[in-house]
Amino acid sequence: MEPISFFRESKPYNTSQTMNDNQNTREEEEIQDLIRTMKDYLDKEYRNGKKLRNFHPKMHGLLKGTLSIAEGLPEEFRQGLFKEARSYEAWIRLSNAPPKIKSDKPASGRGLAIKVMGVQGDIIEQDPIGVPTQNFLLTTSPILSAWNISLYAKAIKAVLFGLWEQVKFALNPSHWRSIYLTFKYSKKHDNLLSQTYFSGGAFKFGPNLYVKFVLTPMEANLGYTLNEEKGDNFLKSQLIKDCETRAHGFTLNVQVHKNDKDQPLENTSIAWKAPLIPVATLHIPQQSFDCEGRIEMGETLEFSPWMGLVDHEPVGGINRARRRVYKELEAYRKEN
Repeated sequence: MEPISFFRESKPYNTSQTMNDNQNTREEEEIQDLIRTMKDYLDKEYRNGKKLRNFHPKMHGLLKGTLSIAEGLPEEFRQGLFKEARSYEAWIRLSNAPPKIKSDKPASGRGLAIKVMGVQGDIIEQDPIGVPTQNFLLTTSPILSAWNISLYAKAIKAVLFGLWEQVKFALNPSHWRSIYLTFKYSKKHDNLLSQTYFSGGAFKFGPNLYVKFVLTPMEANLGYTLNEEKGDNFLKSQLIKDCETRAHGFTLNVQVHKNDKDQPLENTSIAWKAPLIPVATLHIPQQSFDCEGRIEMGETLEFSPWMGLVDHEPVGGINRARRRVYKELEAYRKEN
């Protein structure tokens, strides 16, 4: 029997390098509009103090871990970070997804970002820490409900600038699907270590594959175990207890793009229908992380899907926007 091949059968993806001038101009205008919106929010929200990051400002903890690449991967998966079975030190930042800091109790999205240290190969963007890294930015939603830059900019404005902007956004029928998906995938969570996290956008995986990354917990039934009523910051309190008690872990999987019907590369609002293929293990040893140095480090570290290897280049309009937006907003925060 011939081995199963995961290579794509569809046409090569139309990257920004092959977009026509009109598409590039329109996309550039949309990205600039998004950046202006986010800068306006920073100026409004943090008039008299340090400007926090626009995305995922509420951090629950920065954990130290190890990412171990699986042994015996098929040849087509031995690409970039996954070229050989070895282990890397990693930093893991857990957070709430909304751009405003609020209680942990309502339904929402949660984030888990991984910074894999000391990777080898050609890098897209250098990490400011001075070490080559591979970043994975994941959330508890398998989709991004705003599937193009224009819609994303309008949705962000509605979230950030109050009731009137939300009403204007909600009255537009073309936005209704985005609103529905946002509520569908916003959930209440009892424990950050028992959630599944998704990359949202797609990525190259060597020269022939496109994938999405999915991080699945080794213990999916962990819950809230503190002997006290849930407070506004209960997710951090639970995380502190869990990490001080024992080790935990996740499996890093990929979903492989086979066709644009079931696994669209541009439309991030559609959850991919594809099996999970394990490629690595994320080990989180027993540790204490709620200390001044670790908190400061967690607030200082920058995360971007573009800080990584050329073999894992992000694809799609939303990912292209993130490259510019993350970089410009981080610089703006430091300058102001």
